[in-house]
Amino acid sequence: MRADEQTYRNVAKHCSAYAAKDCRGTTNKAGDTDVSCTTCRHFTSDKHCSLDLFDPIVENHSY
Repeated sequence: MRADEQTYRNVAKHCSAYAAKDCRGTTNKAGDTDVSCTTCRHFTSDKHCSLDLFDPIVENHSY
């Protein structure tokens, strides 16, 4: 599912299967690790969750 970056961050924060693409992770300007669907190894190149978890999380958290 294609969404805005804030939705991708919110979903990733609530996803029990989130796994960073690499062990170093990415950091923002404040030095915090960016948690987002776009940085998850289950997020495909066509912008979908390979585990089909995106839609249920969005529905349960009303984004």
